[in-house]
Amino acid sequence: MRNPNTSAFRWIGCFAVFYLFFHATISSAQLTTLRIGTNSPASTEAVLFKLSRDANIFKQHQFDVEIVYIAGGTLAMQALLGKSLDFLCTGGTPFILAYLEGVPAKIIGGVHNRLPYALIANSAITSAAQLQGKRIGISRFGSTDDYALKLALLQFGLNPKSDVNILQTGGPGTRLNALKAGAIDATVLTSGLAQIATKSGNTLLVDFGEKNIEYQQVALISRDDVLRGRSDLVKRFTKAYLDAIRHYKTQRDAAIRKTMSLLNTQDREIAEFDYNTRSKALPDNGKPTLKGLQVALDDIGKDNPKAKTLAVQQLVDLSFLP
Repeated sequence: MRNPNTSAFRWIGCFAVFYLFFHATISSAQLTTLRIGTNSPASTEAVLFKLSRDANIFKQHQFDVEIVYIAGGTLAMQALLGKSLDFLCTGGTPFILAYLEGVPAKIIGGVHNRLPYALIANSAITSAAQLQGKRIGISRFGSTDDYALKLALLQFGLNPKSDVNILQTGGPGTRLNALKAGAIDATVLTSGLAQIATKSGNTLLVDFGEKNIEYQQVALISRDDVLRGRSDLVKRFTKAYLDAIRHYKTQRDAAIRKTMSLLNTQDREIAEFDYNTRSKALPDNGKPTLKGLQVALDDIGKDNPKAKTLAVQQLVDLSFLP
């Protein structure tokens, strides 16, 4: 004899499977895809966003986040202006240069609020004086690493315009490979890659990370049309961003393992150093450093008179942060 309870359970089970499938389909359809640019595949934001995406943090806020790597802040700003990106994480220097040229965008958050660069030379160079006449690689002129290199050279009494040959070599990984191959004699690299370079026998000439210099190394940026026309989406995204920051800072081991993966290294010590440097510079409240932006603005003002008429407050819109 057929058990009516068994039939009922089967019907309920089928309904539950159908409901879960239907609900998952609807939820997936409701996700908004966001394209976010970064200048380094192993940057703070690259690790943070990918780690949080794995933990479904952005999905909880109805976002599907796509990370787009674009070497150099200048090219990345062009991609943002061309509407290939919704948000961009790039340096204060390239953003200010673009803003001075009329790019309609604002900084809405901070990602890395300290200067993390180290000046690395090949093993044959043991002092800054030996950089005279040498080839030094950066991503592009007007980029954040361009600023860091000039700062380092001036600290050593070297003129960036006449004492060295500055070459636009490409992104950080490309510059590290160029240093290894002897195509350049020195370059500036951020924390993790700088550690990899020095462990390979190259010479560390100066480490700005140890100096704790307040500077807008990476800011979170969006265009004015997005900020005006999709303000609710921006506010929802900044909430997700703060959740991602908390996840990155509380899930240290997972963040270090993700860093190892993106740096393509099995050396946990390198990844730990990189994570420790980046987590200290990542603001808990998601805000940029106005002091660090002023440093960049003052430097640009040495060559661009328009920068002297600009106030830092004109560069930012913090009304979207919770």
